Formats: sequence, C-alpha cells, structure tokens
Amino acid sequence: MLMSSRAARRRRRPLEAAGRRLDRIARTVLPGHHPRRGVRGDEPLRVLLPRGLASLAKESGIGAAIRHQEAAVRALGHEVVTNPLRPFDVVHLNTPFPDTPLLAHWARLRRRPVLMWAHSTEEDFRDSFPGANRVAPLFRRWIAHLYRRGDLVVTPSEYSRGLISRPEYGLRAPVRVLSNGVDTTFFRPDPGARRRLREQLGLGPEARVAVSVGMQLVRKGILDWVEVARLLPEVTFVWYGRTDPRMLTRDVERALASAPPNAIFPGYVQAEQVREAYCGADVFCFLTKEETEGIVLWEALACEVPALVRAIPIYRDGMPDGVLTHQVAGDGPDFPGRAAEKLTALLDGELDDLRRAGREAAESVDIQQIARALGTLYEEVGAHPHRPAAGREG
Repeated sequence: MLMSSRAARRRRRPLEAAGRRLDRIARTVLPGHHPRRGVRGDEPLRVLLPRGLASLAKESGIGAAIRHQEAAVRALGHEVVTNPLRPFDVVHLNTPFPDTPLLAHWARLRRRPVLMWAHSTEEDFRDSFPGANRVAPLFRRWIAHLYRRGDLVVTPSEYSRGLISRPEYGLRAPVRVLSNGVDTTFFRPDPGARRRLREQLGLGPEARVAVSVGMQLVRKGILDWVEVARLLPEVTFVWYGRTDPRMLTRDVERALASAPPNAIFPGYVQAEQVREAYCGADVFCFLTKEETEGIVLWEALACEVPALVRAIPIYRDGMPDGVLTHQVAGDGPDFPGRAAEKLTALLDGELDDLRRAGREAAESVDIQQIARALGTLYEEVGAHPHRPAAGREG
C-alpha cells in the first residue's frame, strides 16, 4: 500500500505542475484575467523604453524625444528598463520600425499597457529621403497600423493630434497631447558662449552668426536656408546635424556642394556643443516646412536666442508671429529673399525682442512639467507595479 500511494503521488505531480503553469498563464495572458500576485501600488514602475531598432534614430528628433522620456520617467522616481526580456510594468514605443508591433504584441501578452508615441505623420515623412513622396501614403498606412497597437496614443502637439485623428488613421484608442519637452536647466542662457562660439568658428568678436539644427532634409528647409546664406554673405550660417549621405536627395546633395563659403556644416555634435551654438548665436534660423513639434525650437527658446521660423501651421497657429518667434510665410522662389530681409531686420534690432517670452514658454514644457503630465497618463492606462512573490513575475 505504501509503494502504491507513492507511485500515485509521482503520477499526479506532472499534472499538478501543468495545472500550475496553466493557472499562471491564465492570470497573465487571458482576457479578463489581470495579474494580482505581489501587486504593490507604493513601489516605482518599471518603464520599458526598448533600445532595439530605436538606436537607429538616436540622431533624430525621435531620439531626442526618447531621451526626454527617460529623464521624465526618472524624475517621477520610476525605473527605466531597456531590455524587453526583463520585467516591466508599462512600455513606451516611439519608432516606426519593424520591431515596434512585435514589442506591442509582447507587452499585450504580458498584460502590460502600451503608450504609443505618434511622432510621425504622412506630412512630415514627405520631402525627407529619396522616394519618400512616392511611398508617403504607404508610410501613413504603416504608422496608422502601429498607432492602433497602443492602449493610449501620445502625440506632441494639438496640430499633430488633428492630423492623426483623421478617419484614414482609424485610431480607436484615446489620443493625448504631451510635449516632448525641454531640459531648461541644461538649455539656458550663457553670455560667455558668444565669444567662445566665434573663437571656435575662427570669426571676429563682432561677427554675426545664424544657426540651425536638424537633419539635412528638404523638409527641414535646408534648400532655402542655403539660399538665404547666399543672399547674406556678411552673416555666417552654421547648420548642426547630418543625414547619412546614402539617404540624401539629389537636390540636397547639390545644395550642400554649391553652398556659399559663409555656410558651414559641422555635422552631428553633442548636446553641449548645440547648447553653445544656441547661446552664442545671434539668431536661430529654422526654416522647416513641417513639424509635429520641433524640439530644437524649444531648446533655442530656452537659451534665449531670437528665433526666425517659417510660418507653417503648427507655428502660425500655436505661437503666432511676434509672440514667441518671428515668422516668414510661404514657399517658392521668392521665399529666400523675404526670409533674408526679415533676418536682417532681426539682426539689426528692428523687430521686437521676444527672448524673455520664449524662455518662459520653454519653462512651461520643462521636463519636470512633462513628468507630472506623464504620471497622469500612467494612471489613465492603469499602469501599476508588479512585484512577484518568490522571485517570479506575476
């Protein structure tokens, strides 16, 4: 009898183990079953910001936005996780790359909420890389597919929310606006930068300098920027940022090759050098044709450099001409001449000084402010810590 009972216990163990595994799966994966074991509301969240293919975007605005999100997460006292195989409680997805839907599916299997950042639109994809305009409608369908994977869609401006809320995107999840923000403790005025920037560029102390920051794309306005530089040879124009030469369109290649001597292209530089450029320049000349926000503009305003921008809808409506920035409307062959005229007026002190207003506006979207708003988004999607019992993920 003793041997028989031991054999029976041995036969039941595999079934019992399988039952326990199925029970764990049911609690973690199946609809209507939420993880309960070890949940603690007073512990920090583990926020997944996966590296993956996102590393390809590190020199772009999306890369800057991811870095700002990491800073906001840490400002809330939460933990940043970069490996999706490690335990996490909520995930941020930012890029339009092929691993994004896989990561969203992985989070859904784990019953973890997905915050999908809508940085890109069909409009800001156009005039970017060779062939971009031809495939822009396909790109829109692709990013709409990605955005529909989110439990909450986050976009950086009311303007971009209007674009992605159109019927062709087919979004069902709520769409919330949250600026990418700016670190105003890092990007701040520095009077000594004027002298240092001119020494670095080999210029005299009274030289006039106009800077721009971004990838070298038609959409970023680089063609018009080069022509404005040609019209103002007495001003030094410096463009920080680069695009992989294999991704340059032919018109950008021609513009770079034929740029006048007063147009300088240092390439991609670190944030400290960009800050030095903002603080040392006489004007930030940002002639972009389309943006969902434009992090570099907030950085420039935080450094109290006068800004001249193209009057595209997001700036024309969100910060009207003469309030935070000076603006030049339109496009076409006469645009560089009108931009050069207004830039000269700004350099000559003939336009209103908006620097203090720009700094105050940048402070309203400081990372600390963004962190607080991010905390409310976590509450909205029900993100909460999952601390496993006995070393297991619940």
